[in-house]
Amino acid sequence: MPSRRVLHNVVLSALSVGMALLVWDLVSRPMASPELLPSPGAVLATFWQMALSGELLLAIRDSGVRVLVGYALGVVAGIVTGLMLGAVRALNDTIGLIFDFVKGIPPIALVPVVIIWLGIGETSKYVVIAYIVWIVVAISTAVGAREVPLVRLRAGVFLGLSRLAIFRRIVLPSCLPYVLAGMRSAIGFAFVALVSAELIAANSGIGQIIMDARFALQTSRMIVGLLVLGALGALAQGVFDAVVTRLKLASRF
Repeated sequence: MPSRRVLHNVVLSALSVGMALLVWDLVSRPMASPELLPSPGAVLATFWQMALSGELLLAIRDSGVRVLVGYALGVVAGIVTGLMLGAVRALNDTIGLIFDFVKGIPPIALVPVVIIWLGIGETSKYVVIAYIVWIVVAISTAVGAREVPLVRLRAGVFLGLSRLAIFRRIVLPSCLPYVLAGMRSAIGFAFVALVSAELIAANSGIGQIIMDARFALQTSRMIVGLLVLGALGALAQGVFDAVVTRLKLASRF
């Protein structure tokens, strides 16, 4: 039954988290200095202090907005680029090599250049996040466009559909599972790009907390930032999976 399966998964997850905390606590005890690896209790106390002061909530809000905006921009650009590269051979022959060159540049390498072009405001962070999301979604979408079953394309031609109709009624639906897979994968990369942007040029956000804590040797604050980032990434992917399942997008075609 689904309820038993859910309960089973919850119990296993709780056990795995408990084991991880136990190992963490055992490893932290022999440490000569708590700055090297603070105990779970110390990290929890720091988390509670940061939450009560409102600092953590503000950081989550600022980082969340950056991820949402950059992710949305990157998804739109990635779908358009992927369809162009995968469905139109002439465009792939024209810009495919350029795209292969650009996708090899890591987001953190772009941060200094983007700051020079756009300053240290929010726009530069949106661009860095959108960049990596664009790459991931475009690659997945292009694969989907190239993998459209030939029998479907021939059926469209046989039925007298125009090229635009074939693209809209056959290519797009066939690409949907690949687009969704790329969008899901891009969530994790969006948080990677977020940290890359906030570590270098930001006066707020989770990445900025981690960087300030590093200079002050406040390891517990750094770990809080890392745990919050992991939790936000997992939550975002969970919400995405729930929406896809709810709308039954992946099984429509």
